[in-house]
Amino acid sequence: MPSRSTIYDVAALAGVSPRTVSRVVNDEAGFGEATRLRVLDAIEKLEYRPNMLARALITRRTGTIGLVVPQMIDPFFAELVDGVQAAVKASGRTTIIAKHDDDLAEFDSILETLSSFAVDGAIVYSPGGDRATLFKHTLRGLPTVALGMEISGTNLGSVLWDITGGAELGIEHLVTIGCTKLVMLSRTGTRNSPQLPRRETAFRHTLQSAGLQFSEAQVVRKDPTIDGGRSAMEAVLASGTPVDGVFAYNDAMAIGALQALALAGLRVPHDVALVGFNDIALCSALVPQLTSVRLDRVGIGREAVALLDRMRKGSDHRQPVFVDVELIVRQSA
Repeated sequence: MPSRSTIYDVAALAGVSPRTVSRVVNDEAGFGEATRLRVLDAIEKLEYRPNMLARALITRRTGTIGLVVPQMIDPFFAELVDGVQAAVKASGRTTIIAKHDDDLAEFDSILETLSSFAVDGAIVYSPGGDRATLFKHTLRGLPTVALGMEISGTNLGSVLWDITGGAELGIEHLVTIGCTKLVMLSRTGTRNSPQLPRRETAFRHTLQSAGLQFSEAQVVRKDPTIDGGRSAMEAVLASGTPVDGVFAYNDAMAIGALQALALAGLRVPHDVALVGFNDIALCSALVPQLTSVRLDRVGIGREAVALLDRMRKGSDHRQPVFVDVELIVRQSA
């Protein structure tokens, strides 16, 4: 097996010092254009690849960013990963992806591992709005951007989107098109998490502002999955609760509701209008196409990476960065 080329091989072929090769590789100053071209030509001929571990020991940067999400089954998180990864790639770095399955111990272990890998920073979706674990690792020196929760501190900033405003857009749309008997398909655990009540609060306030009836019976909580949405919609129909409009916690639950309504012989939107949340790619492929509140996953990734870079440069990061939401109206409402 041929041996791997070293920085000394490149230096010898280009007729420069190993330090000059290092400067070219790291895009530093201290050499002319002719020298740069000679070094790059030698790198190409020798197929030289820098030793990233050695480089990290010198620069304290590995060119990697950790991304931690709850899970990948929900298309929202899969698409969020795509959005963040695109932004990381555009910055010339690589993404290390992990999921914590809403397990605090696993989340803690993942951040510990990312720290040991000396990643340039982490972009995380904290389980249940957990703050203690974030503070623990950021105080130890891990630059981190938290997604979807307002938090700040040493090495810690946040990127947010207006969940309350987005929910209001979807619910107000149902009211505007004439729905008067609304239900919400929410997720189990909403009452106990500091992150989750905003959609339910928006549902209650929007109905009350429109002069419509609200009761706890209009909110059905199940797992935030397709199966959970189908089960929640079936429970609504079995209870005999009048319904002509449904606002779902996320698109997965909305898809499940769409299935349940079809099995019950109800037409969407003629009998029951339906609005989801997140606007995953599948929304436009459904029949009928799903109206949904859109979160810009590419924008979230771009802002998170940019915030990490500002943090590393010592810029102020105490104020959260907001990404806009919008309602995408399609056939279901």
